[in-house]
Amino acid sequence: MSWFEAIPALTVAVLTVVLIGAPFAWAVGARGITFLGLSVASSVSAVALSSVVAPLVGLPWNLLAPFLVSLPLAAIGFALRRFFVLPPLPGPREWGSVFGWSLAAVALGGTLVAFSVLPAIVQADTPSQTYDAIFHLNAVQWVLDTGDASPINMTMSTPGSSGSFYPTPWHAIVALVVQLTGAGVVVATNAVAVATAAFVWPVACIFLARALFGPGHLALVLTGAMSAAFASFPIVLLGFGVLYPNLLAVALVPIALGLLVMALRQDSAATLKPVALWLLTAWVVLGMSIAHPNALFSLFALSAPLLVQACVVFVRRRRREPRSGGPILAAVVALAAAFALEAFLWTRVATSDNAWLPDRPFLVSIAEAALAGPGNLTLGFAASIVVLTGVVITLFRRRLLWLSASWAVAVLLFAVANGGPEGALRDAITGLWYNDSFRLAALLPIVAVPLAVQGLLAIIRFAQRGADRILPGSRTPAATRGVSAAVAVALVAIAVAGTQLGNIQAARSNLAATYRMSDTSPLLGTAERDFLAEVGRIVPEGGVIAGNPWNGSSLVYAYTGRAALFPHVGGSYPQSYRALAEGLAQGTPAACAAAAALGVDYVLDFGDRYVFAEDERADQYGGITAVEDSSVLTVVAEDAGLKLYEVTGCTAP
Repeated sequence: MSWFEAIPALTVAVLTVVLIGAPFAWAVGARGITFLGLSVASSVSAVALSSVVAPLVGLPWNLLAPFLVSLPLAAIGFALRRFFVLPPLPGPREWGSVFGWSLAAVALGGTLVAFSVLPAIVQADTPSQTYDAIFHLNAVQWVLDTGDASPINMTMSTPGSSGSFYPTPWHAIVALVVQLTGAGVVVATNAVAVATAAFVWPVACIFLARALFGPGHLALVLTGAMSAAFASFPIVLLGFGVLYPNLLAVALVPIALGLLVMALRQDSAATLKPVALWLLTAWVVLGMSIAHPNALFSLFALSAPLLVQACVVFVRRRRREPRSGGPILAAVVALAAAFALEAFLWTRVATSDNAWLPDRPFLVSIAEAALAGPGNLTLGFAASIVVLTGVVITLFRRRLLWLSASWAVAVLLFAVANGGPEGALRDAITGLWYNDSFRLAALLPIVAVPLAVQGLLAIIRFAQRGADRILPGSRTPAATRGVSAAVAVALVAIAVAGTQLGNIQAARSNLAATYRMSDTSPLLGTAERDFLAEVGRIVPEGGVIAGNPWNGSSLVYAYTGRAALFPHVGGSYPQSYRALAEGLAQGTPAACAAAAALGVDYVLDFGDRYVFAEDERADQYGGITAVEDSSVLTVVAEDAGLKLYEVTGCTAP
């Protein structure tokens, strides 16, 4: 399916992440880009909360569920609106030219991201050829089948368990797109991925920029351009993993950070009162944290310098004006309490899945992060020049000094994961991100984008002053404005061109490799995809198919809706499942008993080409892999070495 044919799915994906939260954002009085950003974040929060509540009240997952959260909250917000909204300030109106320029900036950033992403994925129905894609695609089908999108009920790959937390808002949103459009799971997944990268992320960056830089048109446009200037996010997370829940959660962090900036009175043009901003921050953080918990700790790390600077501002103001600073004090105390709780959680919450090892020396990792080329990315010199310029500017204009400190925190977190010595200290610092440098590299653009904007603003203003001095015809006001506009346009164009070369080009190539579908693709080849359609016609609804998940056969679930006994390579399966996986081809009593108990009537054999070549874990499925000599299994369909077997030789236990 071409991307042109997928326009309905893309459109619905964007509308889904806007319209669910829009009633609430309107009700509380948000205006302009604040309205759009809050709509997006509130949509995710409504999806997250309703996914937990819906199964508790017997409501199957569909579009009604998140609206049953969003609309009552909107009614409450509207009733309390007079306590939330500030009167309009003199100057540009939020719904006027400021919003128009904000939309233009979103369009610019989204277009640049789309130009990188869409050609790399090539076709809308091409799956990511990665380890985690197996789980995420099948999890969407599981939500559709069970009608349950709760993060505490995601037991698809842990059958028989009582459930544990797994972030499912991503899968819930994709399931809604499937329901609303009739698109397949793969098409809907890719549509939501593109919507997140090319819409949610630019909106979030511009939301933060509005809080940091005010309503200036140039800053907004520069933010749109810079949102697409860093390879480590969103492009890398679309290919690595593939980490869809992390992609969604990280894309929301700038909105939460922007709300904190406003709540701490760093934004002199805020349209909402502090009490509203604090409540909205909590609401956005709730959804962001359920989308992926490490986003909460990412926000904690990046906003800690903001809290420190707010405390310094409060102390200085109290010295000058002893009776002033009450609202800031209340905000600082509230935020400090929240940070204390989060610091406590940081020491208590851990994951055992933190086996990622250092890849580079520590100092090399710092240099790579500072030069916009973390990990195995090509260095982004153009982007790093404007970021480092922004850092220098903040040293002299200290209102945004915290932003440079936050960038330094992000650089250090990446360097610890990518180049720190193995041990308890490294685990304590970056274990919440699985010690995975790719996840931490994705945090760098959150603060690098506004720093790049700060640097570009300084460069453009310097160039404008120089042009005004050099060109004698620019002495009249009209001519001065014309020259300034020409200089700004030229430098914006140079910045866009410069940042879209180098590491963005390399990242595009890497992304294309993870979506390239051929007969030798590591997860699912073209012949295998076509064969799945035949399997769907043969196996009746309700049928259960056993297959080695490492060779891609378990994607039969996402493609056809026919249940896969092993829906993910990383599942935790009971002993009966293991007995079947090891002994069905030989017809062992334990395997045959398991097949009867689990309703397994078919085996899908895609051979021994695995998503990870030569991984010993794939050998645990010897009873359902390369089973052409089995007397227990009978071929019912085959093509190009791919075979669907029916279980015919097991005797009843």
